[in-house]
Amino acid sequence: MATEPERDWHFYAVVGTTVQGGHTLARFGPQPTAMDALRLAVQSVNHTAYSLLEQGVCGDACADPGLLERLPITDFTIERRSPASEVPDESWGLSGGRHHRRSNRRAA
Repeated sequence: MATEPERDWHFYAVVGTTVQGGHTLARFGPQPTAMDALRLAVQSVNHTAYSLLEQGVCGDACADPGLLERLPITDFTIERRSPASEVPDESWGLSGGRHHRRSNRRAA
């Protein structure tokens, strides 16, 4: 399978939260590469979408302003879209989120 050059795509960090039943909060981008979108997404975890928008990160809100301001980003998906159609490529994606560490404590 041949891979397509990244320059033929736009990449977006779609961030959400699992708090209060889960919500998609915002879509940040376009970013020039998947790594740029991933870096933004990883750095956004535990912040609010409102704080990123307030800092001037290019993006669009996907939820009520009250949710953007209040709920922390806990997960993300990296989407790639064709610049011509702006439709997400359903055959490509990357997801991640906050990692919860397990305790290695033994019962006494």
